[in-house]
Amino acid sequence: MTNPIIPRYTANTVPESFFSVRRLDDALGVAAGILAAVRERGDTAVRHYASQFDRANPSRLEVSSDDVRAAEETLKNENPELYQALRHSRDLAMQFALRQKESFDTFETELVPGIITGQKTLPVERAGVYVPGGRFPLFSSVIMGVTPAKAAGCDSVIFCSPPVPHPSGNPDSPYCDPRILAVASLCGVDRVFAAGGAQAIAAMAYGTESVPAVNVVVGPGNKFVTAAKRLVFGEVGIDIPAGPSEVLIIADDSANPAWVAADMLAQAEHDVDAQAVLLTTSAALADAVTAELEIQLGDLPGDAPARKSLAGNSAVIIVETLEQAVNIANRKAPEHLELALEAGGERERLVKELRNYGSLFIGHGSAEILGDYAAGLNHTLPTSGAARFTGGLSVRHFLKTVTTLRTGEAGSDRSGWEASLAAAEQLALAEGLTFHARAARCRMD
Repeated sequence: MTNPIIPRYTANTVPESFFSVRRLDDALGVAAGILAAVRERGDTAVRHYASQFDRANPSRLEVSSDDVRAAEETLKNENPELYQALRHSRDLAMQFALRQKESFDTFETELVPGIITGQKTLPVERAGVYVPGGRFPLFSSVIMGVTPAKAAGCDSVIFCSPPVPHPSGNPDSPYCDPRILAVASLCGVDRVFAAGGAQAIAAMAYGTESVPAVNVVVGPGNKFVTAAKRLVFGEVGIDIPAGPSEVLIIADDSANPAWVAADMLAQAEHDVDAQAVLLTTSAALADAVTAELEIQLGDLPGDAPARKSLAGNSAVIIVETLEQAVNIANRKAPEHLELALEAGGERERLVKELRNYGSLFIGHGSAEILGDYAAGLNHTLPTSGAARFTGGLSVRHFLKTVTTLRTGEAGSDRSGWEASLAAAEQLALAEGLTFHARAARCRMD
């Protein structure tokens, strides 16, 4: 049976397309051409694409530090409640990122006598953060991209966002969305550039006359930005290939239908490609949530993104058991996964069995919207099944783990060192690498 608001399935009738990965084939060719042009022509190419795709095309790319600071002061004075909310979000994100950094240990350990191995965790020197403009400028994504880079200890953090007209009216003065600039200042960004789209990714990856090349590029964007990030990976690090937003909610009779519907619509309103899914053992809850979706959609027209997202990409799935829900969720690997279940052994069992998700929200009060804005978690998360092999953006994307070796120190027990040299010689000889073997033998002799 198909509901006019949202499709409904059972565990056995979920279409295979529900699990399919959304590809970027059509965007890769376009992005490749933009990357090649920026690599060859630098700022000129960035400005060429700005004239095609953006709302402004200033003669310079770098936004002045005075304009960046002024945007923060304006926001602070004109909207103090929003400013304090952003500070709260930034502070929690910084606390969480710093605690994450502590989990990456620096150590040395002696494996056998004379073989002393170590690990160091070092920040990359320069990080690049991209935040799109568009219909809904996601200035909260500035916090999510910049804060972990700052917590990691990067020497500098540069920032790109699409150009918009300067408040002064001067067409040659570079500027970005003022709220984006304000949050960039609040988070301590070192340099800001008015550059958007795949050309901004290329500028940060390769460097131009104005934009310095970075070591890591992170941040959300449209399919061309995502395609560009995939193509530059290897020359620079990237975070994750983000796609349309997703939420999957596992719920039982204890769930509040209005809360579940609100969380589904919070994803559906992103765009028509967003996906909101309810997995439940309760047909009564499924009916109640469907009714709530209609109520909360209100008078939105049929072509509203939220309605199209629900009808075209979303689903209510009735399962016989919570084990079925776990199996579907682990196969789907959603960006956001909610457990709308009461505390207790059943919920804790599911927490242990669920393994593929970007972020897990446990219990009725753990709304996904908290992860988006103000709980310390990063909201840049894997989509389209990528949670099967990676987590979301975090401090680790701006850190590199390097290893060290100290061996054969004079006056120490060197038996392990000697054994390792002998093993290395044998392995080198077996692979036919004579000089490798000789480098081990000369130390033994």
